[in-house]
Amino acid sequence: MAISNNRLGLSLIVLAIWTAITVIGGAISAGFNGSPTDPLSQGVHTAFVAAIGFLLGISFICRWNDLGFNEPVSVKSLSVLWLPLVYIVFFFCVMMLFGVPGPGVTASILINTLLIGISEELMFRGILFKALRSRCSIRSTVLVSSLLFGFVHLLNGFSTGFVAAIPQAIFTFCLGVLFIAIRIRTGSLYPVIVLHAAWDFCIFMLDASPGGQLWTVAELYALASVLPLYGLYLLRRSRAEQSSGGAV
Repeated sequence: MAISNNRLGLSLIVLAIWTAITVIGGAISAGFNGSPTDPLSQGVHTAFVAAIGFLLGISFICRWNDLGFNEPVSVKSLSVLWLPLVYIVFFFCVMMLFGVPGPGVTASILINTLLIGISEELMFRGILFKALRSRCSIRSTVLVSSLLFGFVHLLNGFSTGFVAAIPQAIFTFCLGVLFIAIRIRTGSLYPVIVLHAAWDFCIFMLDASPGGQLWTVAELYALASVLPLYGLYLLRRSRAEQSSGGAV
């Protein structure tokens, strides 16, 4: 089968190129060292902009019009966001309690985390998700896309060190289960993009705030450990509703 007709094969090639742009390009601009928050607080990250442009260009050329750039299936479907939003509100309150960095740093982190949310969700819960679903079961789609999501974050070890990157990759795999569950339940990329960006914004702002580093990575991950279990619950509900003929 020609590669142009093999959506999964082409999507994996796109993933490899996107990873090079995002991870390698980002590591170069960050100098291959330091905190992951450092490059996000120093202006718009050009690697993220380039990655989004690449994905949008490929999607247009390939006529992938089913990636999730549409309204959620219903207002009721957005109710699945309640638990992760509780976490985000909590992290935001802690961030305000510890103090926030200057307006320039805050604006930079806000813009860059929005770019991350768009780029990663378009790649994993848009392009890769639809490609895997064209060939795989929903269970395999969730597993493979989440594993690849975690693996890409493991590559951050080249710039932040693998001691920090390994737990991040494991938790990112778990978070990928939640994000893809919300993508399936809402039928749209928009809620996941907003959720992803808001989550990253709070975490990076905590890291950049004067007192935020009192929170260890282990404590943050422990607080959020229930989220992947919630994702599995949403997927179970989704399968049950599909079996009974109900709407997702």
